[in-house]
Amino acid sequence: MFMNKDHEKLMTDLQRILATQDFKSEAELNAFLNKLMEQEIPSFPTEALSFEEQAQDLVFEAYKLPTAKGKQKVIQALELDCDCIEAYEYLGLKEPIIEIGIAYFNMGVTIGRDIFGGEFLEEHKGMFWGIHETRAFMRSMHSYANSLYSLSKVEESIAIMEEMIELNPNDNQGVRDTLMLYLIEIDENEKFEKYVTMFEGEESAFYLFNKALSAFKIKGEGMDANRKLSLAIKHNKFVVKKLISGKEITQLSQMYGIGDENEADYYVFYAQFIWQETVGALDWLKKHNVN
Repeated sequence: MFMNKDHEKLMTDLQRILATQDFKSEAELNAFLNKLMEQEIPSFPTEALSFEEQAQDLVFEAYKLPTAKGKQKVIQALELDCDCIEAYEYLGLKEPIIEIGIAYFNMGVTIGRDIFGGEFLEEHKGMFWGIHETRAFMRSMHSYANSLYSLSKVEESIAIMEEMIELNPNDNQGVRDTLMLYLIEIDENEKFEKYVTMFEGEESAFYLFNKALSAFKIKGEGMDANRKLSLAIKHNKFVVKKLISGKEITQLSQMYGIGDENEADYYVFYAQFIWQETVGALDWLKKHNVN
């Protein structure tokens, strides 16, 4: 979820190398990979790359530059390949005006649906994060969904996230966390329960506190809601205090661990408004606050 661009470039170079090979067996593939691990993965010379691959590399270079110079690289990339999803992703991420940024993300999503539709979709649906070439498309979808929500287009955001889970049921990007939260917000209880079942057994602040919030919003304070809240608090003791405080979370760590304070910050960052808007929810939390 937090793959940096240097790692992504290495993965891209690895995929390009593998595409040049003709392995006869899985054993040959594994032997090749083991040998490759003993050395630095080489980058292909520019003249050996297609225009599409050259465009991708220009975008990788752009991330290492100041934004103004980076955008110049991305413009060059689009001149080589006007369908470079990575370029539109970059422009969306670097755009301070959300209405413009969302247009870039939408462009990346539209291109991705065209490139990865039809027979490709039929063959690979369900594996879209596991296929390296589709990742920029999936990232653009995620950014597009987040931008839609920021513009109060909640139903449209939900639709994109549900599409993402259809393309990748393993949900490596963690879309389910906010999807389930937004389903609570608009009272889509049946859909919420669908994803509760789909990801049954998960232990995360998002999953457990969302279940508690949903139970409270539907039935109010009672045995079921109290039990689910107790389980959530047992998982992460920091969340309730942060929700009650009303203090806005303005900075998030790049990583978090299960049950730690950084995980609580992530949950509160996305969930605080919905808890505040649920009548009686914060008073209910105060009764269970033991910190």
